[in-house]
Amino acid sequence: MDHSIGAVARLAGVSVKTVRYYSDLGLLPSRRTTAGHRRYDKTAVARLELIRTLRALGLDLETVRTVLDRERTLADVLAAHADALAVQIRTLQAQHAVVSVATHSTPEELIHMTAHFEEARRTLIADFLTDALGDDPVLTAARQNLTPVLAPDAESRQVEAWLELVELASSEDFRDSVRRLAAGWRVLAGDDPLRADPELRARLIEMRRTADPRWHRYVELVAVVNGWAPPSRVAG
Repeated sequence: MDHSIGAVARLAGVSVKTVRYYSDLGLLPSRRTTAGHRRYDKTAVARLELIRTLRALGLDLETVRTVLDRERTLADVLAAHADALAVQIRTLQAQHAVVSVATHSTPEELIHMTAHFEEARRTLIADFLTDALGDDPVLTAARQNLTPVLAPDAESRQVEAWLELVELASSEDFRDSVRRLAAGWRVLAGDDPLRADPELRARLIEMRRTADPRWHRYVELVAVVNGWAPPSRVAG
């Protein structure tokens, strides 16, 4: 049974203007009577309801068309859209964390903070560790323990810790102090840093105790970002 444009609009719960719009785009086929009026077949209402549902879920009109024309399956389209939404959610969560941290910042501080946040996410921490520790396989495990990984759903305190890590890693003076610490560690540890040697352990503890205070702060911040238990402080 054919429906008029008004009947289709009423049955689908949309306006006549909406029906006409989708018809003009070719998403909702119709035929013309001799008087020039649009007529729709019995599938029009279901098709219109599907269009409205997919649009409400955020799919663009071209993607909707591919589903209606059976160029892509509904399952494939929804799976791809779910993946895209997941990326958007992670991005929004990260943005929310930065905004939460920057609530009382000046415009200049906000620009600085956001720039550092994005820069650090890409390369800065990795560059810092490579520069300070080199590619010595003896330090591979240490490097893993010193690498912060900011989760997409990070809390504000983790973003704050991340941004502070960026400031530390940006300091050439701090990098120099870490290079010296790593060099001393290599000399003491030799080829077998895990060997059971009470004297080695005592000397490593002493090295940690006398290290740059910023080093201890770096280790604490990595623990915060990664959601680890706070590291123990070596008594001075």
